[in-house]
Amino acid sequence: MRIVTPERMRLIEGYAINELGIDGMILMERAALALAKEVRRENPSRVLCVCGLGNNGGDGWACARMLHLWGIKVDILSLCAVEKLHGDARKNAEICVKLGIGQTELDAFAKNRYDVIVDGIFGTGLSRAPEGVFAEAIRLINESGAKVFAVDIPSGIDGETGQVLSCAVKADVTVTFQWAKYGHYLYPAPDYVGKLIIADIGVPEPAQGFDAQVLTDAQAEALKPLRRRDAYKNQFGHALLAAGSRGMAGACILAATSCLRAGAGLLTVCTDEASVMPQVQAVVPSAMCIGYADESACVRIREALKGKTAVGFGCGAGRNGVGADILREVLSSALPSVIDADGLWHLAQEPFLLQRGAQTVLTPHMGEMARLCGLSAAEITENRVEIAEQFALSYGVTVVLKGAYTVVAEPDGNTYINMTGNPALATGGSGD
Repeated sequence: MRIVTPERMRLIEGYAINELGIDGMILMERAALALAKEVRRENPSRVLCVCGLGNNGGDGWACARMLHLWGIKVDILSLCAVEKLHGDARKNAEICVKLGIGQTELDAFAKNRYDVIVDGIFGTGLSRAPEGVFAEAIRLINESGAKVFAVDIPSGIDGETGQVLSCAVKADVTVTFQWAKYGHYLYPAPDYVGKLIIADIGVPEPAQGFDAQVLTDAQAEALKPLRRRDAYKNQFGHALLAAGSRGMAGACILAATSCLRAGAGLLTVCTDEASVMPQVQAVVPSAMCIGYADESACVRIREALKGKTAVGFGCGAGRNGVGADILREVLSSALPSVIDADGLWHLAQEPFLLQRGAQTVLTPHMGEMARLCGLSAAEITENRVEIAEQFALSYGVTVVLKGAYTVVAEPDGNTYINMTGNPALATGGSGD
């Protein structure tokens, strides 16, 4: 499923209206119709449409008109005078006035009981905190007890980052148009979006492509390589895992088990000979092992890298000088590499090691990404897609920025959002 930034959506709509000649009133009509149909499914006895200044407000006015013509009791709460509206929004507002659709004030929340409230206050382009009458309307919507339908995105959510700009509508259903936006999927926005419905309003696909994709179960299933019935292990690669240290054998075992379950034909684990290797051999008997002592680590890892298909490093590897030495050996090889955990900790000290000719995948969580970039965790959270994309492009690596939801940024500019996983993964070892 393709997604766009709010800015890209504005450009696409501008091209459709100004270059292709699709009337903006038609697009607003189709958007409002999709919204009104979803509201009608609730069989409401009384609806309130709360309308702001822009086109989202226009969608709200048009939705109110349709509900009114369908015989549903509807009121409109306009947070600005009709005279202050512009373009298609004003046209729809004037039609509603001529039809005699009831308008009300902020105190309507206390006077009247509504089954459904339509939030048409702000759109995806909001970039500053709601204030005054707008903030008050958001508060009253959230306290109303009605089922809330948001137009495009809940008001108060940043459509690009998913951040709450001081306060936001908590919707039960969000009806967005043509394509989903980043802000629908980046936390904390999903806790405010509710059920997301994507309505086709007839905007042509952009020639320049999309900003990202949401990975679906079907796409993930398609990534699994098919195996012939007469397949044998040497056809599926020989992976090397350099992981584990004293007190961190579990990380190595979990990573080794995962590697084999993911389908590696063969796996060799290179790890601390005294404290970790005996445990790996006992728990993961399918893995071959190469042990090292601190003084022999570089020599043994160099030997282990020969003849392998890919290498993973970092899970429980430790933060001493040995780990740094192993990272240098791994990244000086020509093998595709996956760097995680303590490997990322060492990499933050020597990011220039990423300038290599082989494919590299980094799998940081927010704190590790902050360390790699020299930023705070809050800065990463607020701009996680942009930061992951910039890092991937700058260093020529694939960044798998873990979290809810995981952002995958590739060095060729492609970005994906992985919506799988659940809060049960918020425990030690799930990354391994």
